[in-house]
Amino acid sequence: MVLAMVVLVALGTLSGLTVVTVQSGISTTSNDRFHSLAVYAAESGGASAMEFLRANMNATTGWAAYLSASNTTVQAPPGILGNDKLPGDPLNPLSTDTQSFYHVEILNNHSDSGFTTGADADKRVVIRSTGHGPNGSLAIIEWDVTAGVGGASATPCGEYSQGQQSESGGGYNGCMGQVNAGDTATTRPGG
Repeated sequence: MVLAMVVLVALGTLSGLTVVTVQSGISTTSNDRFHSLAVYAAESGGASAMEFLRANMNATTGWAAYLSASNTTVQAPPGILGNDKLPGDPLNPLSTDTQSFYHVEILNNHSDSGFTTGADADKRVVIRSTGHGPNGSLAIIEWDVTAGVGGASATPCGEYSQGQQSESGGGYNGCMGQVNAGDTATTRPGG
């Protein structure tokens, strides 16, 4: 009888450990998926911001209309496609089943001589895109972008799906504008 009780306790313990292990694996997989969705949302926000900046670059003042002195009031231009549009909003370009959205801000770079006045003397800005995914997941990606390369305009290129280029030439550095610094990412998975 004692031996049977010991065996039952051992089997019960093994069963409990199996349940805990499976639940932990499911939780980890879900957090990884939620984090990936937040990163994809942030990248989508960055792409929308680049399109917006290409279309709204002033040859004289750069992007000064979207900057503030010393970045005291961070700008989130309403003209950026899908910016701050929650899941289910028809203006959110992300699929509703991802339960994701993004928030994009435009900042002046600190090395700009017009930083303290809100001018864009070097036609260079930082795009900060925060991707929000399910279960509170968050990803922040920043791009340091310069208008045009070698005198090129800031309008989209005419190429279409040629040689590692997206539909607006985004994969080609000469069309996209120069990325001056390494991308940074901050993530906070689930919960």
